[in-house]
Amino acid sequence: MRVEERTEHVQYWLKAKLNRAKSLDGAHFRKLRNHESVSETLSKLIETKAKGFRGVVITSLVGFSIDKRFNPLTDFYACNPRSIFEQAIWYVLTEYNIPCGKSDPLNVAKNITKLDLDWAKDRRPEQAAIAAVNFLTLCVNETDEEQRMLLEDYFYFKLIQYASKIENFALTRPNTDTKSRQWLAARLVEFSLKAPESGATPQLLVANLLKQVFQSGDVTVSGGEESVFGTNTTSKKPADIWLEFNGLPSVLFEITLKKVDKKRLEDCIESHGVLGISNLPLTFICRTSVDIGTLNDVTENTLRYKNRQIEFVDYSEFVRTSFSLIDDSGAGDVYERMRNFVESVSTSIKTKDAWNQTFND
Repeated sequence: MRVEERTEHVQYWLKAKLNRAKSLDGAHFRKLRNHESVSETLSKLIETKAKGFRGVVITSLVGFSIDKRFNPLTDFYACNPRSIFEQAIWYVLTEYNIPCGKSDPLNVAKNITKLDLDWAKDRRPEQAAIAAVNFLTLCVNETDEEQRMLLEDYFYFKLIQYASKIENFALTRPNTDTKSRQWLAARLVEFSLKAPESGATPQLLVANLLKQVFQSGDVTVSGGEESVFGTNTTSKKPADIWLEFNGLPSVLFEITLKKVDKKRLEDCIESHGVLGISNLPLTFICRTSVDIGTLNDVTENTLRYKNRQIEFVDYSEFVRTSFSLIDDSGAGDVYERMRNFVESVSTSIKTKDAWNQTFND
């Protein structure tokens, strides 16, 4: 099958599956063997912020439709996952408002041949990865064609239900007219600590604040809005966020709400060496009281490591200070951009819940 034919087939087939799922109700799946167990497995697989595992399963189901001999448990890459997801599946999921990223399966299974429990145990969240393996195992091993179709239909039915729940989720909108910038700073810090969304929330907040601070000057703020999957070495980014002057990186920021260990430092140093920017200032914006405790020889929030000076700034303090440097209009713009991010269909229910808990007062 030529690439053009395959792309057309995938889009037609997937749209047909999703349209069929929309026409079904829960009663249809009562004849599915081990219905309750399968339902629980699909909930763990689908109702998670980690979209990659859904992407792996969708890609595998599409692979079955192209070649009945395809077995993702033993040779996932036999279906050309990057090509069929990025050139066909992504467009259909986007059209149907189903949460997805541009390269979901590659985010969790890049260069992975076998989708088995050995692969799953190294993924996060592990229960979603295990659920993906368990569900695909059911599909591969099912010899009864009716039961096999029920399994596939149930996956798409649950996926449509989840997408609808996200799309119809109502976000609270507090009256911020009488609130101070420091009130907003405190709420956004609280929210991002509750729901970091795999690091996307704090990165986006810091990026938006820096853009407000530097909006009238010659400095450009880059990064902060891209996918947070992968290392900077593989993505070719200078850092999570960086400042540019005259088109060249000048200051580098890494944003994290996780432990900063030597492995993270090594990744940065390696990336900067490859990109030829080892001479640029590097600052980690993190929870200094929690995240740098395992690093030795940190003095005045500064560490000299492998001939590189690395500085650490507290995340909460950075956000509060940045809000003090912008006016009310700029603060409102930051708030709206964060709200739009949370409102997106690609943002998890957990993060939307955290927003409402934080701003519902």
